[in-house]
Amino acid sequence: MTDQPKYEFLRQFEDDNELMTALQTGSLDDKRHALLNISYSDGNGEVVFDLFLNYINDPELKFTSYLCIDNFLETCRSYPLMKILPSIIAGLDNEEQFIRGHCQSALENLVRPGKITDEDLSFNSFQIKFDNALVSEYLNSLENEKIIVGLLYIFYQPHKDEELFEILNQQLIKKIKSVTCIIGQIIDTKLWSIIEQISGLEEISLASYKSAIEIGIGGKATWVYDRFDEMQELASQHMKTLKPDTDDQNGG
Repeated sequence: MTDQPKYEFLRQFEDDNELMTALQTGSLDDKRHALLNISYSDGNGEVVFDLFLNYINDPELKFTSYLCIDNFLETCRSYPLMKILPSIIAGLDNEEQFIRGHCQSALENLVRPGKITDEDLSFNSFQIKFDNALVSEYLNSLENEKIIVGLLYIFYQPHKDEELFEILNQQLIKKIKSVTCIIGQIIDTKLWSIIEQISGLEEISLASYKSAIEIGIGGKATWVYDRFDEMQELASQHMKTLKPDTDDQNGG
């Protein structure tokens, strides 16, 4: 029996006083709705994390608490990361898949938050005193938290992708769950950026191709076809590596 929250709607409270009353003296359902309301707010990170951490070991509210941590990291753009990071990392080994899933999602929100707001996430959002002199120490540390902070710092600073990818490869060798999760989201973010660039070029590429054909220089227009063909072939090769065909797996 679990308390995994499944709500079709989120109850709204008239004001903060009513919400806090529900949290302090309300029923179990009242407390869940109060916590979920707080998780979708842009409240003080220190206070909010203290509240969620207070409930993650509560048998009746632990699932809601982990969900709330994930929700809050989707939306908020300023919070003391080190207060919550150890609990998120530990949650990756929880016996409950629901908790593991939301801890993984919470880590991903450190790289690319799920909710779009007026403010972007930056390394300053994490309220950590850090500079370049600490990068090597943190990346060479045996502590998951320090490695993650080092990677986030590099990712959010101006960097060359080649240098970043080399560092990511070095960290992947360690096979640390939380670190691998962060790396996966960094790569996903980079790939998404490439897709956006390609999408932005699609219209002008096709217009260029049609224009060249219309004015009689079709031979110079083949680059459009060639480049898209190369991208398709590259993607196809990657997909074969990621998910080999059944025949290949069976040696057929």
